Amino acid sequence: MALLYLVSNGEVTAISPPTADLPSALSMLTIQDPSIPMPGKCHIDRCAVEILIQVAESLDYQSLCSLARVSKRYPEAAQDALYRFVDLRPAEEDLEAVYVYNDCPNKSAIAMFLRTIQQKPHLATKVRDLWFMPQSKPVLYPELFYVTAPFVPQSMRFGVRRYKVEEKKLACKLLSCLTELRSLTITALDEYICHCEFGLYDISNSRRDKGVFERLPMRLEKLTNLPCFWKLTSIHVSHGKLDWAIATLPTLHTLCIGTGADVKVPSPYAEAANITTLIIEVEDGTHENCFLEAINILDHLPNVHTLTLGSYLSKGGDHRFPRSGKDYFGGTDLGNTGSFPFHIVQTLLDHGRSVENLIFTYSEPVRFGDTTTVRLDVREFEQLRRIQIAECRLVDSHDLQRHTGPGPSQLLPRRIRNLGITHPRSPRPEDGDRKSKLTSWLGELTKTDFPDLRQVEVVCSVGYGDDIGFKQRLEQSAEVRFLETIGVAVVIRKE
Repeated sequence: MALLYLVSNGEVTAISPPTADLPSALSMLTIQDPSIPMPGKCHIDRCAVEILIQVAESLDYQSLCSLARVSKRYPEAAQDALYRFVDLRPAEEDLEAVYVYNDCPNKSAIAMFLRTIQQKPHLATKVRDLWFMPQSKPVLYPELFYVTAPFVPQSMRFGVRRYKVEEKKLACKLLSCLTELRSLTITALDEYICHCEFGLYDISNSRRDKGVFERLPMRLEKLTNLPCFWKLTSIHVSHGKLDWAIATLPTLHTLCIGTGADVKVPSPYAEAANITTLIIEVEDGTHENCFLEAINILDHLPNVHTLTLGSYLSKGGDHRFPRSGKDYFGGTDLGNTGSFPFHIVQTLLDHGRSVENLIFTYSEPVRFGDTTTVRLDVREFEQLRRIQIAECRLVDSHDLQRHTGPGPSQLLPRRIRNLGITHPRSPRPEDGDRKSKLTSWLGELTKTDFPDLRQVEVVCSVGYGDDIGFKQRLEQSAEVRFLETIGVAVVIRKE
């Protein structure tokens, strides 16, 4: 093996010691350059904490727990990723007994997490996103105690005492500990629990009229002064009424509501000028009357710039809001099939004239009806600057037959700048020249009709536009080259 050595005059020479093996060669090189790694040594300890945190963010929950126990070097990086998002909703196995045995104390994720951060307060500062819904039920709260009686053996003086406490009281204590909270989700895993907790099955209106935070055993004025609300930027509520004092927090700019949620507006003239993004979580088959509250909310949000519809946002594979089909009444989980009533969209835009970005998102493969009403027609809303929508909602029906009447380009507002297309329809063998439906109408986007158009983004997901060669064919199509020649950037990516 030839080895390089620096001689006194700075020149490099090569020698080949006859008995040199790899370990000895590396050790000789290390003498000259200590940065060269040695066999059998772990040099990850040289990495900065910021790099370790990036590594930790790519791990799953179990791997993060293991990493936190490896040595004293890794807990900081692992805990930063582990406690950034905390889901304290009731576990699936506990849902059935929550209201069947309401008088019996239950396990509580809120209680266990509160005990953890009380023992290790630094963990509370790492929480940025909290999902929970404190319930009106007694729970078991563990507390460490120390017996000082002299007759008790030393080995038995430490123990754990469990006592019953209302979970909502623990929730107030938990919120008082979270000083760096940015996002808060109020919901349960099961819609039946949400309806029971918020009194939606109650005949009287006494429980329904109470706000989400008014149900906590702390005055609303004192609650809003907690540090957890000082930096809160987004709040997500699936059911019940959101208190106006929370909706108007100066740092809050994103409001996400389910069709079972509402905002408790104090007067017809009240405005929450701080909200710039409104997200409405919708499932397929949602009745039109469920959108009335969302329409009314827009009347009180004068500065909403982004409206996201039909989203069903998820974190780590878990749905943020419960699916209505999975309940105690034997409903069917239809999923989010994208059948959003577009006349409701037009009504929402009528009430939200400040909306510039209109986004439709789908967490599952979308299925579209075979009627002409599925296409989005927003040409009259000149304030729109960006639209993200599935291709079929602009172009054709479920059987890939293009609808008669106005073309997709004629359904868009003239001043649009960015157009995002999701779920592009890959060509099928019976499509003749296998030309994508997408490329057949991209050429209609001319600068004459859309003088402000800057970018068209195509997002391919599993089952839609992800077949072999689709991306390449789309990039090489005459329609895409035409858009690029007139100054419109075309971005094609897979998610």
